Amino acid sequence: MHEIMNFFDSKIKQIVAIITAMMLVITMCGCTKVKNTKAARGNIAGKVYDSNGKVLSGAKVEIYGGNPSTTTDYMGKYILSNLEPGQYKVVATNAGKTVIIIVTVVRGETTENCDLTFKVSDGLPPLITNVKVASLTENIATITWTTNEAADSFIDYATGSIGLAYTISASDTSMVTDHCLELRNLLPGLTYHFRVKSRDFDGNEGISSDYQFTTPAGDAPATPVGFYVGIATESEKLNLMWISNTEEDLAGYNLYRAEGANGAFIKVNGSPIPNTEAAVTYKDEGLKIATKYYYYLKAVDVAGNESQPTDTYSAVTPGILDENRTWTIADSPYIICGDIRVKGGSLLTIEPGVEVKFAKEPVMSDSLGATMTELIIQGGLIASGTETKPIVFTSADNFPRKNIWGGLIFYGTTQADNIMRNCTIMFADTGIKSDGSTPSIENCEFGYCGLAMDLGLSTSLNIKGNVIRDCDVGIVSFGSNIRNNLFISCGTAVSLMGADFFENNTIDCITGIELPAATKPTIKNNIITYTNTLSKGLYGINQIESTASPTVEYNDIYNLSYPYNGMTASGPGNIDSDPLFIGGTIFDYHLQTQAAGYASDSPCLTAGESGCQMGVYGP
Repeated sequence: MHEIMNFFDSKIKQIVAIITAMMLVITMCGCTKVKNTKAARGNIAGKVYDSNGKVLSGAKVEIYGGNPSTTTDYMGKYILSNLEPGQYKVVATNAGKTVIIIVTVVRGETTENCDLTFKVSDGLPPLITNVKVASLTENIATITWTTNEAADSFIDYATGSIGLAYTISASDTSMVTDHCLELRNLLPGLTYHFRVKSRDFDGNEGISSDYQFTTPAGDAPATPVGFYVGIATESEKLNLMWISNTEEDLAGYNLYRAEGANGAFIKVNGSPIPNTEAAVTYKDEGLKIATKYYYYLKAVDVAGNESQPTDTYSAVTPGILDENRTWTIADSPYIICGDIRVKGGSLLTIEPGVEVKFAKEPVMSDSLGATMTELIIQGGLIASGTETKPIVFTSADNFPRKNIWGGLIFYGTTQADNIMRNCTIMFADTGIKSDGSTPSIENCEFGYCGLAMDLGLSTSLNIKGNVIRDCDVGIVSFGSNIRNNLFISCGTAVSLMGADFFENNTIDCITGIELPAATKPTIKNNIITYTNTLSKGLYGINQIESTASPTVEYNDIYNLSYPYNGMTASGPGNIDSDPLFIGGTIFDYHLQTQAAGYASDSPCLTAGESGCQMGVYGP
């Protein structure tokens, strides 16, 4: 009986223990984490809100990658079940926006309160205040402003005043409340207008009013140095050169040109001529031939500030002149550095008092010229000076000497308007050469030329009233009329190679007249002498060609060792007497007269044909 009671007592204790365990389980049902029936997995649960605390129903919630996924109910709740333990990205999507949180799943548990919140835009742009031009130089402007929330930085700007269109922009994507941007590569001395803009994280954009500023003009560049105008090797062009400026804001150079001294200067270039490292070369094209152009140069910076101009320099364009041209006293002197040819039918007129200077060797030569610089006339040349304003043709060399430039060439022209009157030709190889032409050469002076006049291929020219001094040879002629000319200190005064008329000339040279060909010149009423008191001259008339048959009459040939060398006879009226020049320091070749207070009259006053006066001042 006792054993039976012990058995029942043991069973009752087991039943009580089971009931106690069951009560304990019931008590634990109120905890956040509930044991899953599938103890190997867990769950994630929570709600979806906006930043104002409003629940969002119908929002999609998923594990990153899309499995599993669900949508929130009307209370914004969601649950993602049956997940392996581990860390997950929970992605909520609503109205095209996405929010992500990181959640850790614990084995056999549901992780609650895994809420996702979508930020709600207030729809308001950043408030822009305190817009300032904080600093300003010729090329840089620093713009600052503030916003009431983090935002990016953007500036629209352009040259010109407020109201014009914007053409340039600057930006910075950093999200800040204190903004600062630099506007670079501005031009000095210009007005700019601008506005600032800022966008917040939601893309709301704030835009300021329009503002403007003017950059400082700054200093003008230095005046260029080494400016030079030279002759190009091509027609209708000139070369200009100068040393490069070094300013950082240099835009280049403006070149100004005037046609003639009285012409207005105009800017040659459109945009500034670009700078180069050491020196700048510029070719001015489309110019007129035989025209004097004047130039000056200014450096210009990017603000348009121009330097002071260089000195003005000039040049005359060489080439073939096919239109009429006048060289004026206002543009004198004309420096000729390349051959100029006046084409047939064209006329070059030179005003009294003009000086024309020639370089030795032409930068641009003409096919009809030689190796030295020349003025070639195929058309017409009127060079008619006056006694007080002669036209001068001479060397451009600083230390001129004989034979240093070519000379003037009349080439195959018979135009009536070819006149050389009251001109001075100095230092030429051949002062005037006439080749098949008919220029009139009167009252001109030739000095220090190799050959003053080469008339060998022209006939019937009128050469009158000229003074030829210190030349190797005065005139070479082939049938011209040479009258009333004065030859002084030449090696040979004249070489007659045709049926020339050489009358009423005065020669004071070592050799007077040479006859190198079988010619029949008429030599009459001349004074041929050598006034050196220490010695005699060499030849009066030197007949080199024995078959020459000159007519030599009424000449005074005095103080020459061989008055008639190589001649078999001379004609009537020739004398050998001191011509009694007035003389003096500046030697005067007029003849002495008793009426002027001299002791006796010159024998040459009445010894000419029919009692006329011999020499240069005769009829």
